[in-house]
Amino acid sequence: MNHRINCNTSHTIILKKSEFITELYRVFSVDEFNTILKEAKKRHPKATHICTAYRIQQFEKSNDDGEPSGTAGLPMLEVLRKQNIVDVCALVIRYYGGIQLGAGGLTRAYSGSVSQALETIKLNPIIDMLDTIIEFPITYTDSILNRLKDIEILSKSFTEQVQLTIRSINDDFLIDLKEITRGQLTVIAQTINEVERKL
Repeated sequence: MNHRINCNTSHTIILKKSEFITELYRVFSVDEFNTILKEAKKRHPKATHICTAYRIQQFEKSNDDGEPSGTAGLPMLEVLRKQNIVDVCALVIRYYGGIQLGAGGLTRAYSGSVSQALETIKLNPIIDMLDTIIEFPITYTDSILNRLKDIEILSKSFTEQVQLTIRSINDDFLIDLKEITRGQLTVIAQTINEVERKL
């Protein structure tokens, strides 16, 4: 199951005199990521490196920004992958402190920075939900709404017929609704949507 971070965050660690500032952002397009990176470069013009990783929809990418190949962006991306986090970008801004960390040390520093930043926030699960549009005679409204009291109703429309858009995990409730309406219920459409559940 995929997750999204519940909010943007920033977290700093100091390792052998180098400062690693991790910034995590909710992002939904590569253009949005590019804007965030551009702004980070303006805020940190003297940073030694600004390494990045993102997972946006089906796209993912990492960048070492001058660190030895595979020691920064990819370890950051691996943290996001392992926790199934999507629609996120991670920036780790490094101010070099004068002590070299070596390839293994850099990998641990960058992945650890992202992991520690993630510990400061919550992850919201993304679940497949079924949106169902139904229509039925207005005389059954109270009985139908009573049966649906624990199910999310996205919209209601009242004319000669009542039209409801319902969001649920499955459509098991339809059996009950057809019984209540004595078969006078029509399913207009059903679509599956990814929905973020806020914790």
